[in-house]
Amino acid sequence: MPLALDIINEIADRLGWPQVESVEAAKPGSETRKLVRLLNRVLTTLGGLDDWPMLRANGELVLVADVVADTTTGTEQYLTATQNSTTVTIANFTAVTSAYVGAAFQAAGHDYVYRIESINNSGSFELNRAWIDASITAADETTWTIAWDRYALPENFDRPIDDFSAFLAPYGIAPISPEKLAERRRKRSGDIAVGEAEVYTVYGLNTAQTQEILHLDPWPDDARMLTYDYIMVHPTIDSDNDKILFPRRVIEVIIDMVIQLAYRDYEDDDRMQTTLTEMLQKYNQSVGKKTVTQNKRVFRPDGRTRREIYRAYRAGGANVDWGDTFDRAGNVGFF
Repeated sequence: MPLALDIINEIADRLGWPQVESVEAAKPGSETRKLVRLLNRVLTTLGGLDDWPMLRANGELVLVADVVADTTTGTEQYLTATQNSTTVTIANFTAVTSAYVGAAFQAAGHDYVYRIESINNSGSFELNRAWIDASITAADETTWTIAWDRYALPENFDRPIDDFSAFLAPYGIAPISPEKLAERRRKRSGDIAVGEAEVYTVYGLNTAQTQEILHLDPWPDDARMLTYDYIMVHPTIDSDNDKILFPRRVIEVIIDMVIQLAYRDYEDDDRMQTTLTEMLQKYNQSVGKKTVTQNKRVFRPDGRTRREIYRAYRAGGANVDWGDTFDRAGNVGFF
């Protein structure tokens, strides 16, 4: 793979700018900063164009089994919660650790689902909101369920290979929108429902805002590992030995894009993105790929419409120009 520093110096040479000794300098020159910034912008944008082989990666989702209150005599794990307080205590429950942060929590017989916000000690933790229902004491012998339905995707996750419909297809887990997921849960009054995951959606970020979150429904009831393939975001170029993870046939395109952006001296992000999109469209056309904008529909008559037109014009012996005014979708053509 070509080194980024070599590519940057090739660009600098063509621009007539000074050669870059290092991109790791404590105070790089303005030309160096600009070339590195533009190169990273082009690499990130170009990465969204295709399922590049060198940007393919494999990920793992390690599902966590649900945990249900243990009612074994002498070690009953009954719940204590106070109305308008975020603190929950569970008797004899010593297993809770930081691994429980972010898990869903629900008391048996209660409608509300909470999230575990932080851990106080082995049997006490804070919820993401105050307890809504009436207070509960251990004497009420209330049981509970903890389950995990949210899983962080890798920090460098950009998109699945192909599309989301194939992402977890080997496991029979289908993609749905966040709205559809919320609707599924409303229909069962929001209760934690554990079982084999049927659907998923990608929505929101983790607390650090570094990773996208994948949500499963129902909440997984068994610990298992799901593997998947994805396209990663091109790594940021910030050191001399960083490599450009694109085929050599594309390197000249990358160099040309950076040079054009450098000549235009754009500081406005919107104008730069518009220019990059136009460049990608031209690149697509040159290699016969789909454009980055919405595909133009190619209209063709369906079989029935072809027969109707053929019969109408056959008597005159005229050649039929099918044109582009027919809808290919469905079984009904337009006259």
